[in-house]
Amino acid sequence: MEANKRQLEVKLDHECIYVFERKEEMAPSKFRRKVWQILPSICATLMCLPFGIMLGWPSPTYPTLIQPGAPVWISMDQSAMIAGFLMIGNTVSTPFSSIQRIGAKYGIIIGASLITIGWIVMWQARDVFWLLGSRFLIGAGNGFGTGQVKLYINEICQDSLAQTMAKQINLYVFLGVFLAFSYGPFVDFRNFSIITSIISVLVLFLAIFLPSTPRELVKSGKMTEARKLIAFLSPDLSVSEEIVKIKERINAPDNSISFCDLVKKESLRKNFAIFACLVFFQQFSGAPATVVYSQMIFEKAHCPRPEMCALVYSLMFLIANFYGIFCVPSHNKKYVLLFSSIGVSVLLVLNIIVLVEEANVHFWQFTSLVILLLYILVHVVGLGTVPFLLIPELFPKEVNKIMVQFLIMSNSMFALIITKIFQVLLTNFGLVTPLCLFLTVSTFSIIFVIIFVPSKSNNKSNNT
Repeated sequence: MEANKRQLEVKLDHECIYVFERKEEMAPSKFRRKVWQILPSICATLMCLPFGIMLGWPSPTYPTLIQPGAPVWISMDQSAMIAGFLMIGNTVSTPFSSIQRIGAKYGIIIGASLITIGWIVMWQARDVFWLLGSRFLIGAGNGFGTGQVKLYINEICQDSLAQTMAKQINLYVFLGVFLAFSYGPFVDFRNFSIITSIISVLVLFLAIFLPSTPRELVKSGKMTEARKLIAFLSPDLSVSEEIVKIKERINAPDNSISFCDLVKKESLRKNFAIFACLVFFQQFSGAPATVVYSQMIFEKAHCPRPEMCALVYSLMFLIANFYGIFCVPSHNKKYVLLFSSIGVSVLLVLNIIVLVEEANVHFWQFTSLVILLLYILVHVVGLGTVPFLLIPELFPKEVNKIMVQFLIMSNSMFALIITKIFQVLLTNFGLVTPLCLFLTVSTFSIIFVIIFVPSKSNNKSNNT
């Protein structure tokens, strides 16, 4: 009897040791778990980089393409149409960006593939129609792929980390703009396309080898891999319960409110009108046009080395967006909008005076550069950033998806329109006239913000 009892105790001791060792093996460090979430998210978000390069492509490229003997000659009138096709592609594909049937990873691959094909088409371009097709494909790839990137981040990252990583998506777009301004003026048309095609292929390669998310593994029936991944990413949670939650989310109906339902509700309709007007003021106060035509603007303003001025302008654009994304959310949105609208108006007045008095010629060559740097800084941190941040404050959670899609689509269409208007005014009347248009819009935005934009969130009233 004592012998049996001793054997049992040894067995129990052995089992206790075994279980303890097993737990140590299944509890990865917090650093490893963070890396496993952050690296795939970064690789997925890199899909936006070649789109950003195409967004900045016109500024260093148009001055050469409008010259006789260019590899692909274009007229000044065609330049705005070419710029707009990127936004048309972005708009057309955005409504499909929330599709989850194919899986977020494969959605990213589709988006990256379209962008890569678009850059190869640009490399082989023979006439203006190739340029239009290239920009449409790249816009469509980004519009669809960006939504899939957000889904992938939400599925692979834990909640707090997912929010941080999702905020960085636009920064990769603006980093791409800066890269376009960095090497665009120093290479010819074909080499520009070849360099970016190589970047696009590398991004596509990374997308192909992205790890699957727990949702994708559960949906494809790979339960063993799904359990291992969940246990690795969330060792404190019950794997079985997480599997059940994922299955419920997969089978759950979409509770998002449609656009028609939104306009039927009076409180939401009022907030929608406020939001739509802010998006209009954001785009028609001039930032998109000044980015697309920045090198030409500095040439018209008689600034020396306009390509280097444009590079500095794009760097300020990137820095301002970084500040706007990570720092502005902690401030009162109405006050930031008011500061931005007033600042933009004042700086546009100063720039108009500088151009009329030819201060760049008679006083200091970089006067317009300094004023425009302050202009893009003040514009981005307020008018450029706040409308997006107001979505969760003006609308309940079930409206967020449709409002984000509306923001992307309206931004794209307004950018297309104002870019064409800017080109026509610049070509026929000079640089002062479009700046006067921007000034008029920014002045109206001051009045609008004071009267209509709420000081605090009224989201609770929307939910009741």
